[in-house]
Amino acid sequence: MQGQQPPQGSKISNFEWGLYLGALATIDIVQFVLDMFVVGVVANRFIDIATGMIKTFYLWVRGVRLDSKKIWALIGAFIFEEVPGLDALPLWTLDGVMDMVWDKADKKILSKVPGAEIATMLANRHERISNVNADIKKQA
Repeated sequence: MQGQQPPQGSKISNFEWGLYLGALATIDIVQFVLDMFVVGVVANRFIDIATGMIKTFYLWVRGVRLDSKKIWALIGAFIFEEVPGLDALPLWTLDGVMDMVWDKADKKILSKVPGAEIATMLANRHERISNVNADIKKQA
């Protein structure tokens, strides 16, 4: 069929997941070191805000489906990172590991279910049509 696009989904390779987790682990280590000094009380709050925004944007750009469980895990990591004492735990790394495991599980499930590729393609097409319809309504 002409104009047919493959189902969209995560485009993150194992190597890229490793880099992603390494970056999150580095952020956790930097925050742990900063907690040893007074500057960590203030600096870690800004690091957490930036990490949460950048992490979410990166996953969205790379095609990871940000469903409710991933959003709630992100919110939980962010809230616990704001609690003094708990912010020394590697919560960003844990959240990144959960993102990776859930994404890989979603891929594996979609590869095993018969017709999942077609259903995903139709769902993506329906979403694009809905977005176009919403844009048309805004312009009218």
